[in-house]
Amino acid sequence: MARSPQDQTPSGGDDYSELRSLLLAPEQSRLERLQEQVERIDLTARNLSRVLPDAIELRGEGDTQLTQALTPHVSDALSRSVRKRPHMIAEAIAPIMMPAIRQAIANALRSMVQSLNQTVEHSLSIRSLRWRFESFRTGKPFAEIVLLHTLLYRIEQVFLIHKDSGLLLAHAAGESVAVQDQTLVSGMLSAIRSFVQDSFGAAPGESLNTLQVGELTVWIEQGSAAILAAVIRGTPPESLRLHLQETLDRLHRERQEALAAFVGDASSFTGAKPLLEDCLQAQFESRARTMSPLVWMLLVGLLSGAAIWGFSAYREREQWQAYLDRIRSEPGLVVTSTGTEGGRWRVNGLRDPLAADPASLLQESGLRPDRVVGSWSPYYALDPDLVLKRARILLAPPAGLQLAMDSSRLVADGVALVEWLQQSRALARLIPGVSLYDDRGAISQTLTQLTQEVTGAWILFESGVGAPLSTDQLREVRHLAEVLRRVDGLARMVDTSVLVHITGQADALGQSETNQRLSEARAQAVLDALRPGDFGRVKFRADGIGTVSALSRHSTTNDALDRRVSFQITVAPFP
Repeated sequence: MARSPQDQTPSGGDDYSELRSLLLAPEQSRLERLQEQVERIDLTARNLSRVLPDAIELRGEGDTQLTQALTPHVSDALSRSVRKRPHMIAEAIAPIMMPAIRQAIANALRSMVQSLNQTVEHSLSIRSLRWRFESFRTGKPFAEIVLLHTLLYRIEQVFLIHKDSGLLLAHAAGESVAVQDQTLVSGMLSAIRSFVQDSFGAAPGESLNTLQVGELTVWIEQGSAAILAAVIRGTPPESLRLHLQETLDRLHRERQEALAAFVGDASSFTGAKPLLEDCLQAQFESRARTMSPLVWMLLVGLLSGAAIWGFSAYREREQWQAYLDRIRSEPGLVVTSTGTEGGRWRVNGLRDPLAADPASLLQESGLRPDRVVGSWSPYYALDPDLVLKRARILLAPPAGLQLAMDSSRLVADGVALVEWLQQSRALARLIPGVSLYDDRGAISQTLTQLTQEVTGAWILFESGVGAPLSTDQLREVRHLAEVLRRVDGLARMVDTSVLVHITGQADALGQSETNQRLSEARAQAVLDALRPGDFGRVKFRADGIGTVSALSRHSTTNDALDRRVSFQITVAPFP
């Protein structure tokens, strides 16, 4: 420790020590404090963590060695972390990437719609045919040819360049624009600008404002700290310069400090890109929208086709409805469901075998058979007309007999054979829709016809002959017996009885007693020939009435008729 001047002994060594103390005392004290600090340093992890952030910050301010040392380790750690937990990185960068992705998608869709609209608009005109030929000749896409012919101007790129250093601060480019190295382009622009100023001795207030490179024009707006260069295709209006200048002024106001402190790091100008993108304007040729003849022809064709299709569809629908109405009105056809199937009409229903054929009705409706699909299931309809039709087919009535329907009652009227009448009773019960079969009228008329045939018949005899019957007489009696058997059958069907009264006669020749016996013999001979035992419901009675003169005063006009046997039939009323 240094001694005070009062304690020092005035000698040569002391003088040297005092001089050394005066000269080196501050540094010696500083070294002692540093030694004390070094000795007290405890390089534990806890202590190191306290000073490590400040140490890194202090080391990184003016020295890139720490950055170079840490870069490979940080990159490796980040790569491993991404491989192990990619979702963490995705969640971390999502707030930054999603707006950029949405904006990129929106710009892509806008560009695609714009290109599509132009292509469609010019795809059917005569001019478009010429452009298609040009596309074929030059090998360029048709959309690009359309763009070249309809574009008035378009700002394809905008560069914000630091005025003094010539470095690129920010850049924006339109969609579908081939972008070169922005830094290289900005450097070339700065070099050209400096070359022009140096070569042509431009005054401080004069500068390069416009460049023309082939189809491209470069407008350069000068600012106090930055310049704005716009690459334009086509012929832009002068009013566009005002917009560029306003944008540049706004950038100067909002980024004044960053422009003043710019030393090469352009990261602080990332937020300027939206302002540059607002400068990416375009204008296309506006012309009267007159449709080409091909478009008119196409529209007329489409409208004509639509009108024809609409009329055909309307007419077909009307025919379909008329067809359904006709089917529904037909007895024996029942529509259960309708609709469409595979572009065709469809109808499902029930059909009586005796009903009208739906295919024939379809032909009458005018509909094409291939436009309708029908499915019909068989059933027996109870419509009186169909029941009567079914009865006529099944019973096959003879010519003299008529069938009719009275509600559900089948009525037979007329004359028919006894056998048919007997069979019809059994079959009529099997006809669907017939609840009752009424054949009393047919039986009554048939019975009347048969009894008239019997009562109108005579068996004539020779004079003085009673029995036995001759061959001709037996043939006539057998015929009458056959008729009476039919009468007997009818009487069985209606459960009634028939009485046949056989009357024998004689002429006036001879004695009356003889004639009486002769007439009785003739009646009995006929009765025996009829065989009464063969009948169940028919009863017989035979009587002789003697001479005819006693019964008819006109019988003498024909003696043969006076020698006969006649018949009378009495039918008991039906129960």
